Amino acid sequence: MTDMADGQVDGVVVDGATGARRPVVRRPGRATRAVTYPAFRSYDGATVRPGTRPIWLYLRLSRYHRDGWDAIERQRIDLTRKLDAEGCWTIMGEYVDNDSASASAARNRKGWHALNAAIDAGQVTAVAFWKLDRTNRIAARCIEWIAHCQAQRVMLVSHQDSSDELNTATAGAKLVSGIKALLAEVETDTMSERQRSAKRHTAEAGFHHGGMLPFGWMSGPREVDELGRRGVRLVAHPVEFAASEAAVAMVLEGKSLSDIADRWRAEFGITAADGGRMSQASIRRFLVSPRMIGYRMRQVPEHQRGVKINLLDYVALDANGDPVISQPPVCDRPTWLRMVRELEARSTAKAATRQPWGAHGWLLTGLVHCGTCGGRLYGHEAAHRRVDGTVVRRYAYQCQANRRHGAGTCAQPARVPAEQAEVFVTGWLFAFLTDDRLAKVRAEQAARQAATPTGSLLAELDETRAERDTLIAQQDGGTYKGKMVAVLLGMIADVQERVDKLEAQLDTATVIEGLPVASHADLARQWPDMTLAQRRRLLARVIDRIDVTADHQLPVEDRVCVRPHPQLGPADRPIDDRDQIPGHLIRQRPAATAARRPASQPAT
Repeated sequence: MTDMADGQVDGVVVDGATGARRPVVRRPGRATRAVTYPAFRSYDGATVRPGTRPIWLYLRLSRYHRDGWDAIERQRIDLTRKLDAEGCWTIMGEYVDNDSASASAARNRKGWHALNAAIDAGQVTAVAFWKLDRTNRIAARCIEWIAHCQAQRVMLVSHQDSSDELNTATAGAKLVSGIKALLAEVETDTMSERQRSAKRHTAEAGFHHGGMLPFGWMSGPREVDELGRRGVRLVAHPVEFAASEAAVAMVLEGKSLSDIADRWRAEFGITAADGGRMSQASIRRFLVSPRMIGYRMRQVPEHQRGVKINLLDYVALDANGDPVISQPPVCDRPTWLRMVRELEARSTAKAATRQPWGAHGWLLTGLVHCGTCGGRLYGHEAAHRRVDGTVVRRYAYQCQANRRHGAGTCAQPARVPAEQAEVFVTGWLFAFLTDDRLAKVRAEQAARQAATPTGSLLAELDETRAERDTLIAQQDGGTYKGKMVAVLLGMIADVQERVDKLEAQLDTATVIEGLPVASHADLARQWPDMTLAQRRRLLARVIDRIDVTADHQLPVEDRVCVRPHPQLGPADRPIDDRDQIPGHLIRQRPAATAARRPASQPAT
């Protein structure tokens, strides 16, 4: 166990090059429990003694306590003494929970669930607990559990309760057990009401409720507010607060979260618990929290994968409905909102376009599909070591339907070498986008626009964008306060959704207008200088879908079927050569592919 407080300086590091001394702040510098209890522990070497019956203990700490509280140990000692005094039991193991059993608490009772699963399986025939309320503090569930144990012929032993009341199915025994369970539930509900009321007043006064301290602040002296309520406020941490201010400035300058982690470790000495740099997810969580502008958070739900919440909905409000300021702000509200939008824009950009990994660019990402099941093909990298020790990396697009959705989803998964497929699709693009086709499609689209002009669509899009900008300006100006902030954010989200729909309609109506090339010669001139993202966008404008068959014996041009967008029209003829592609853009095929080609088809 460590005695360090949250955010406490954990020593000083001397830079070998400059001789500068900097503090090292262990993050997360949380005090941890001295003992971690497993959900179930079987006593090693325990065998049932002659003349005794096996029994298992259930021990529960009512809620998370500070280190040093020994409720689990005290319950174990009392039960062991009681069972030894009776002389007819052999303790085989124990189930332990460090959680709450009340109706209003967030429960994760692994020991309790494991115990009931063992009872249902017939592995546990007797259970000993300190008192009935240790099992459950909800009367209906407690009575139901006792009835279930009686049906399974499980003997119940309590240190404080009568065994006859727990194991007898008479009406009187049920009445006594029910009254005790109901009293325990009433006691718990009464305590919960007092605790919730105390926490509500603590949040309204801007005091810290205890527990984990937020990054950037530490506990200050105890104070008394104007209404006589006492509590502890948060004050700026000497190291973490300055690190947070530097992080805000770096985000607005375009720096990455990785750069922030490096600076925190080098300049401020802030590291993770293992001494490495802070994770980017942790840094982002610190920065997007409304605590950065001094707001007091309350009843924030635990993180769930795939569930996104608006943290401004969980800001504590005072009696007038205004946000409670509980600690010194790192930055003002407009600056924080600009930083949050910058981080969200980066996340959206990463989600919209898959970034290449490894040494391959994966040009056909999102376009190539399996000809058997219709699912997408994903990039796969494999390393092969030759006899001489050199490592050769091979890249391929392959179907992963069986891996993602279970065996048998795809009868014949398709796989195609990445280089061969990308060379073929590039050749198809150059052969497809001829000068005649480009001129024909432009003429047809000009006729369609004359019949149904897109001017009204553009005007509506401009108006919607202006409305969005106006709402964002009101957000930065502080016009909306309290609960109206959530209303304003909902209005911004609705307008942004309309903008996205209008942009998609305009993109569909002007497919050929989005092409960055006007002729075949223009394409040949620009292609070598295009980035991977530009090449992907060009292919997505022209190609609707690429299907790959699973027959590996056929050459690539017979396995890959490219379908252009309907607005561009079908291919005039099967494209299986490259007579219209500049020679410096063609990469040679691997020798194995050329060897499989029939003699009637010349190798490229």
